[in-house]
Amino acid sequence: MRIEHVIVDRDGVLNREDSGCCVASACDWIWEHGAREGLRELTRAGVRVSVATNQAAVGRGLMSAGALAQVHERMLAEAAAAGGRIDAVFVCPHAPEMGCNCRKPAPGLIHSAIAVAGVGVAQTLLVGDDVRDIEAAWSAGVAPALVRTGKGHDTASQLPDDSVPVYDDLLALAAAVRDNAIAPHSATRQTVHSIFVEHGRVVEQAAAQLPAILEQVVAAMSRALARGNKVLACGNGGSAADAQHLIAELVGRFRAERRPLAAMALGADPVMLTAIANDFGYERLFARQLEALARPGDLLVAFSTSGSSANVLAAARKARALGCTVIALTGQDGGQLGPLADLWIAAPSSCVARIQEIHALCVHVLADAIDRLASTGEAP
Repeated sequence: MRIEHVIVDRDGVLNREDSGCCVASACDWIWEHGAREGLRELTRAGVRVSVATNQAAVGRGLMSAGALAQVHERMLAEAAAAGGRIDAVFVCPHAPEMGCNCRKPAPGLIHSAIAVAGVGVAQTLLVGDDVRDIEAAWSAGVAPALVRTGKGHDTASQLPDDSVPVYDDLLALAAAVRDNAIAPHSATRQTVHSIFVEHGRVVEQAAAQLPAILEQVVAAMSRALARGNKVLACGNGGSAADAQHLIAELVGRFRAERRPLAAMALGADPVMLTAIANDFGYERLFARQLEALARPGDLLVAFSTSGSSANVLAAARKARALGCTVIALTGQDGGQLGPLADLWIAAPSSCVARIQEIHALCVHVLADAIDRLASTGEAP
């Protein structure tokens, strides 16, 4: 694999990072072992070099953007004086709690560096000293490499296999790039890693954002079932599968033995679906069934990753008109469905696959909570 673009983390790769303290001014800058020499070798090899660095100190008010610019002016000047070149610097100035898409391990900085460089992901290498650098590479679809400077020695000991090449410092890595000795990375492995990394990040965000609303949904569902009402669910495609999954757990059981609960999926009968779609149009697919089956006090669980499915929106409006409680499960935007719902579970992602994974996890949370209430003698 011929590497034409190397994206370098800053702290711990180019400069020393002592005890986690930020480089608050240009006077604090101390080059890491082998860093200037590595930049020189990459420049001689004709490799484009970008720097991608998280600088939360700016977002937290610990240093100004002007002071950061002065740090980078010194970095660029001293790299050039040593015979090296840094072509571009990309900075995330946000604090972690701001939830941006540019702070590593999110891929935003990497995507920006690739776009400016005009070099493909297959010819790009991301070099770092931290796990989040590796995760950022996987998320962006580029090959990662690790150096043992900074946090790199400890990070290397945590790697589960040899999928990430490890070098003593940037100079050793530059020599491998120069000699075209970087082992080809597996595109399939890269894809697998990136999916798991992105999934984990979205699950972590969901764990922080969704418990309170899920608790409210459990309470509403439990009340409805306890008073003899039923749960109805609908969705299209993968969301139809989620709706059926929820209903199966309620009518059957999730973990604990209990009585079967009154619940129905509105998309499970192909004869019904084709008849209604043929005679009344696909948009009325679920609303027509609600007219026949829903009663005041019932609960509709409406799944839509976009929040914009016409038949799901029609179902939510019909359910409200019939006196039902509407629970919406959508992506982070929610479309038109979110505001229509009495309770709205918004998966913190715009990726359909990640949204559906969070919806499936929410189904398990709801089913488990209902089972636990039943096993303790509480409703339903």
